[in-house]
Amino acid sequence: MAGHPTAGRLTAPEGAILNPTRRAVLGVALLFFVNGMVVGGWLPRLPEIRDNLRLDLGTLGLTLALGGLGSLLGSSISGLIVGRVGSRRSAVVAAAAVYLFLPLIAVAPSAPLLALTLALMGFVDAQADVGMNAVGVRVEEEVGRSVMTRLHGLWSLGTLVGSGFSAVAILIGLGLGSQLMILSILGVAVAVYAARLIPDSAPRPRTGDRSGRLALGLMLAGGTAVFIEGAPFDWGALYLIDFTGAGEALAGTGVIVFTAGMLAGRLAGDHVVDRFGAILTLYSGIGISLLSLLFVVALQTVVATLIGFFVWGLGISVALPVLYKLAGSHPSFGEGSGLAALTVGTRLGFMTAPALIGVAATAWSLPSALAVVVGVAGIASVLAVRLTIGGREPVSDSIPDQGVS
Repeated sequence: MAGHPTAGRLTAPEGAILNPTRRAVLGVALLFFVNGMVVGGWLPRLPEIRDNLRLDLGTLGLTLALGGLGSLLGSSISGLIVGRVGSRRSAVVAAAAVYLFLPLIAVAPSAPLLALTLALMGFVDAQADVGMNAVGVRVEEEVGRSVMTRLHGLWSLGTLVGSGFSAVAILIGLGLGSQLMILSILGVAVAVYAARLIPDSAPRPRTGDRSGRLALGLMLAGGTAVFIEGAPFDWGALYLIDFTGAGEALAGTGVIVFTAGMLAGRLAGDHVVDRFGAILTLYSGIGISLLSLLFVVALQTVVATLIGFFVWGLGISVALPVLYKLAGSHPSFGEGSGLAALTVGTRLGFMTAPALIGVAATAWSLPSALAVVVGVAGIASVLAVRLTIGGREPVSDSIPDQGVS
């Protein structure tokens, strides 16, 4: 594979008229956006799914956790799959499969079958996740400048659009099954179109020494970074009501301003990466988010919390895109293997962070739990990067110019 003439390069499909790199940028951008739209489109209808199946909160939580296990299992072998079939096929085929499975959520007759459906979707979505990010890394290298934070920004924008579509569907009385069918058809159509836009490329070979230390570093860096990213989503509403005196009408504004900060940071973050480099951007972003966290827990007012959440979102917005960039381009990893290690860490982090913060909040208080648990996680993430993939290992912050404007 190392001697393949197209290894590491995008090759245009026969008959392509447009610049293959521009086509690839559009194709992977559509994949990120629609994936976010699908996620944002069905999660807001969880209360309806719970009521239809008559589930208590404990059973619903277990059902979702089993779905998360499918995603974790998929992440653990995604490097092998993407390395064998290539990033383009993994991205578009797995994405299309996820969208085909989507309407099954509406017709699952019991909690076990719903859990099986979610586990299957999570398993396949892990392949799409690694594939999309691997294509994104290839596109960056061809373009000659950073695009990863904007791709993740499009995913965030997609979740907002999907959530809005879900709200409109509920308002006009569109059934869950009909809504998911619309999203499924749209998703499959976009995946098919993206397959025509994204040129094929041979799987990237490993050119550096194999390093388990780097893989563990990526897992730890990603797993702890999502503590910072997930905390406002999980605990923002409760924090506003219980510790700032905000009424229920303002409870959701914390997530809204945090998401707005995330979106703004990701859409602008590529310029920062190009100017200051990936590693410095990563460290600075985590530092800004932790300072914002301290600002929030120290003042405990509505205005301070909303300002803090917005800046918190700005800071942490670049962390995962930069980590995906580093994992996908490091010479010690073949196609998808570094990204797989990172996604295993992030999915473990998203699964464990709410429980750890909840236990700490029970023992101390929510502000103390956020300051200590999230603060320690942020420091651990920086150290994991510094001691492994961002340290003495040969990681390039600036992408070599390929002559494409």
